Amino acid sequence: MPNTMNLTLSLIPIVRLSIAACAALSVSISASADDSALWDLSRNDIPRELRSGAIEKVDGLVKLRDGASFAVPAGAFPDQANFTVQVTLSLDALVQDAVFTAMKKQSEQDDGFSFFFNYRDNPYYARQVNSVVNNILMTGGALNGRLEPQINTPYTLTVAVRKGLATFYIDDVPCKTCFMELIPNAEPMWIGRNANPKSKTLPVTIRGVKVFGPDFQYVSKRESKPEFPRGAVAGKGWALDVPVIDHPEWPKVLIYGDSISMGYRGPFIPEMLKQKVYVFHCVHFVGGEVPEAALTEMAGRYKFDVVIFNNGLHSLSWTPDKVSDEVVLGRMQKLTRCFKQGAPQAKIYYLLTTPHTAARPAPDKPVASLGDKNDVVIRLNTLSKQVMKEEGIDVIDAYTLLSSRLELAAGDGYHWQGAAYELLSQELGKRVVSTLEVKQ
Repeated sequence: MPNTMNLTLSLIPIVRLSIAACAALSVSISASADDSALWDLSRNDIPRELRSGAIEKVDGLVKLRDGASFAVPAGAFPDQANFTVQVTLSLDALVQDAVFTAMKKQSEQDDGFSFFFNYRDNPYYARQVNSVVNNILMTGGALNGRLEPQINTPYTLTVAVRKGLATFYIDDVPCKTCFMELIPNAEPMWIGRNANPKSKTLPVTIRGVKVFGPDFQYVSKRESKPEFPRGAVAGKGWALDVPVIDHPEWPKVLIYGDSISMGYRGPFIPEMLKQKVYVFHCVHFVGGEVPEAALTEMAGRYKFDVVIFNNGLHSLSWTPDKVSDEVVLGRMQKLTRCFKQGAPQAKIYYLLTTPHTAARPAPDKPVASLGDKNDVVIRLNTLSKQVMKEEGIDVIDAYTLLSSRLELAAGDGYHWQGAAYELLSQELGKRVVSTLEVKQ
């Protein structure tokens, strides 16, 4: 599990989830009241003062090369709490480590929004689509999923803002939903202007740009309406995946971890809802220095009753020759105290890191042994237990739980099959329920 892995809500420079609040609910299917665009590239001229670099519009198309960009006038957004903007584009070439910003309506303050993506040939999860609200960066998905994006193929990026809450779409599929009220500004919306002017840009053909006002209701036939909608809340350096809170009195549980937490959250969240408990999720890991201010603020964003956290598989490079016991202990102590200081009212648990496993001996055979990095897992768990004992934090032994069930390993060394995540969910659920019973 390399440290560059794209996680759903990360707190490293590419804050993902991975969330000061960005969320919109699934929309109902209904016809729009007014389909006429307030601004349309096919019929509106691009003002000279809103052009940068060589801009030529031919047959309604604009080719952007070498950092060229243009903007939609700020006047096209009369109601910044209710609008829809769509940019249809195609890639003319794939440039390694390049970025293209399809929308950027931000000032120098923490306001507005942007929507951009990068290209990297490998690994696939390094290709990210990034959404920004009020200068809070989140990632979600890729331009063509796990497949490499196609040349000369139209892609439509949409931002729909409803009552101040933004949802970002790629070809009508929502990639980020935000429970955060968009702060308006008087800026135009730039297309092709990257936040970092030194970054390499992708050569792109803009095939269409449309801005719709509050009378237009954007409807995506590819957007499901979940029974329990979730969205994002974020701050500087942190992001949370959060539920829609219809019952403020229900207990709240925070889970913090890497992709293992993405696995067990699947059964855990609905099971906790049956118990009338809300689950909040931060996908993140500490691979170096602990972002103490960000994590402490995140832990205090809601009044959590229970916190369950882990930091392990992304730290398998912390071998004794590279990271001393003293450094590991110091980092884990700082991480633990972030949750204790941010959520002093919460019962806190540390989830031991799950085993590193060997590959499948054959495609049709289950995993039968531990992996060559498992000694690092054992070391990190041993040091973490030492910290938790000193800090008065109870431990949930996920390592022992799964080390005896290696046949449930996925075979990639790190991840597990659904049945293993069910076991983890059940174990966590027992702890949460017993804790809440004691609190009551």
